[in-house]
Amino acid sequence: MKHRFPLISSIILFATAGIGSVAASDTAVDGIYYNFDEATLTAKVTYRGAEDDWMYDTTGDLAYVGNLVIPASVTYNDKVYTVVGLDADALINSKKLITLSLPATVTSIGDRAFTLCNALQSITVDAANPALLSYDGLLYYRNPFTIAVVPRGKTGALELPDGLVEIPSGKFQKSSIESVIIPNSVTTIKDGAFSECKLLVDITIGNRVHTIERSAFMNDTALQVVQLPASMRTIGASAFLGCFHLTYLTIKEGLTTIEESAFSGCSSLCGIYLPSTLTYIGNNAFSGCISLTSIMNNSTFDLQSGSDAYGGVALYATDIFTGSLPTGAHTSTVQEPIVEATPGDIVIHYAEGRHVQVYNAAGLLVAQQRCTTPHHTLSVSTAGLYIVRLDNRAYKVLVR
Repeated sequence: MKHRFPLISSIILFATAGIGSVAASDTAVDGIYYNFDEATLTAKVTYRGAEDDWMYDTTGDLAYVGNLVIPASVTYNDKVYTVVGLDADALINSKKLITLSLPATVTSIGDRAFTLCNALQSITVDAANPALLSYDGLLYYRNPFTIAVVPRGKTGALELPDGLVEIPSGKFQKSSIESVIIPNSVTTIKDGAFSECKLLVDITIGNRVHTIERSAFMNDTALQVVQLPASMRTIGASAFLGCFHLTYLTIKEGLTTIEESAFSGCSSLCGIYLPSTLTYIGNNAFSGCISLTSIMNNSTFDLQSGSDAYGGVALYATDIFTGSLPTGAHTSTVQEPIVEATPGDIVIHYAEGRHVQVYNAAGLLVAQQRCTTPHHTLSVSTAGLYIVRLDNRAYKVLVR
């Protein structure tokens, strides 16, 4: 993947003032407040007023608003200062800040610098910056390459760049993104990374992710489909807790651990595959999964319908299949996908004689029929995400 890092173009400054705390300042240049260091002739962006003034600023008069451009240098009292960072709490409570542009000289971001910047949609950085860079509106540290700031107002689809090794804790918490593609370079999704993302419908997880940590996708109530890669080994406690629209879950051979409450409250989940490699299911891992009626069990667990053992995975089960898959059976959990999308069509390979159902992203059934050929084609009227269900297994396809 090629990274395209946007250069700073002309952005109008609508900043009015900063906000207050121990690092606050009443010294402004062109509407931006600074703390100046005369010994080094450097400056850091801060906010206006006394400590905690921002807590009482109900109108936003003390905050930065609109499109804020931080300059590389400022002149104050006839001295030129290089702007080198955003101080702690620098933009706090700037609820009407929309975009932020940083120069090549700003190399440090203070704690809580973006707290309550709920409308911030995009951050751009001068391409010559040695420490920071921007990609698709997000702010990254160069060394080590990791996510620094996710603008809370970022919406729509997001494809993260190659080179990331992990998704840090809480970085996307409560964001407004609707879909995300996690690159193959990522190995770990840290705790709470995507929790409370109420608009997140679709996630694509890279083929090297081995661990999803605690609460990583907790309460993502719009999430419908999760396809875990063959590299997956551990699903952490409460990882998908409260994802009550999660309907289709693909698990592959290699998974060893499903921790406590991992899928608790996933009341729409209708089927699951337990691989032969699975050795642990934590308490309440599947509590409240009232639609989980079909289980393909290749694990060593002795599952009994109506039992709350093994995290309650079989509590509501009506069909439990054990042992090896029958010869000729196709499942997205153990073989390469047999469903693909072409412009305007969904093509289902090697499923002759099997019943197929197609659902749109809203969960509505749009087609159902029996496959009559080895390469069965279904036409769909609009582009978008579809779920194709074959018997007890499901596949996610994107028709363009």
